[in-house]
Amino acid sequence: MASSFLSIDPQYLASQYTQIERASKDQLLAGRSKQFTAQLDAIKKLQTSLSGFLTQIKDFRSADKSILANTATSSSESTLSIKAGGNAVAGNYEIFVEQLAQNHQLALSFDPTATLATDGELSIDLAGSSFSVDLAGLPANAKLSDLAAAINNHADNDGVSATLVRSGTETFLVISSDESGAANQLNLSFTPGADPAGADITAALAGQKELKAAQDAIVRLGSDTAISVTSSSNTLTDVIEGVTLDLLKAQTAGDSPVSVKVGQDDEAIKKNLQSFIDGYNNIVGSISKDTNLKNDSMARSVQNQFRAIFQGTFEGSTLYSVGIEFDRNGKLNIDTERFDAALQKDPAKLETMLSGDNGMLAKLETTIEPYSKSFGLLGDKQKTIQASLDLITEKQKRHDYSMELTYKRYLSQFTQMQVTIAQLESSMGQF
Repeated sequence: MASSFLSIDPQYLASQYTQIERASKDQLLAGRSKQFTAQLDAIKKLQTSLSGFLTQIKDFRSADKSILANTATSSSESTLSIKAGGNAVAGNYEIFVEQLAQNHQLALSFDPTATLATDGELSIDLAGSSFSVDLAGLPANAKLSDLAAAINNHADNDGVSATLVRSGTETFLVISSDESGAANQLNLSFTPGADPAGADITAALAGQKELKAAQDAIVRLGSDTAISVTSSSNTLTDVIEGVTLDLLKAQTAGDSPVSVKVGQDDEAIKKNLQSFIDGYNNIVGSISKDTNLKNDSMARSVQNQFRAIFQGTFEGSTLYSVGIEFDRNGKLNIDTERFDAALQKDPAKLETMLSGDNGMLAKLETTIEPYSKSFGLLGDKQKTIQASLDLITEKQKRHDYSMELTYKRYLSQFTQMQVTIAQLESSMGQF
């Protein structure tokens, strides 16, 4: 028996006894770690899904896109291009582009070899707002490029750009208004100082050339009794409701007006709506299918708030009345017949119900925002779960250290036992 014990490795015995002693707590800690890790992953996925859904919602609420998509065509894309928002009303229009808006641009001619004046003030007035550049503040031996830089970097410059253009023996200081429109008129003046070189600037101002006049865009709407519309920009957003016109080229007398057609894009509408419904169903479905989310009060709160929104009223009507409804499994669906009827009857009302300031998308955006942002509710929940997971990790480390001491204790005991038995056998062998 003793010889049998002596043949057993104390390290093996210590390891086996330690494993038996640590097994139950290892299993408990591993289970808790797995639980918190699964919860953390589920909450992260939910937050990512909500962020993506929120982006989709904001996109549908933006000025240039809507669930209720419209098509818009121009008979001359080189003259004007057109985009229609969801609230555009179907119709045909005739538009004549009489004049494009443009910014004011002046050119002053200078001898590139001449020395720039060391004093005097160049004043620039833009639409009644002026600022002055003091030439005495320029670097020593300043060049025309230094004057241009001083104009561009002036603290009071609110919409003027200066650049140099070289042509043969002349250098032009070109000064432009940043914004187009007749109101953005430039006026330049110079107050000379003692330096006689200031006469060059005075002469340049006297001979200034207008490269572009400050002017508004002018379009005529209609072919018979035309309505004239002016705009400081070549992008017109308020001529036809829900339609953006980008003017590209002025027409000449005798040109035919550009024919513009606006209409509903039924295929795009169905695609947009289905994309939205899929996004919603994916989130709600993930909450219902994932045990970690299904049993989580915050995830269930999101689900309940969503459902409450869809069961509310917008513009005095329910979403069910316009074909947006839940099936018996809680999935969001669209009844095509009811939706098409609502779209044909009153597209403006339907657009307001879906994308208006108090519409379905706005309420969803308000609901989702606190959960989806990085430092929001789900972000805080992740920190709480991560703290619990870190605590389990710390407990595991302490348990590992404790078991390491236990192993050493067992190893010492079994080693000592083996030594003691060996000594007893040696003593008995002497008799």
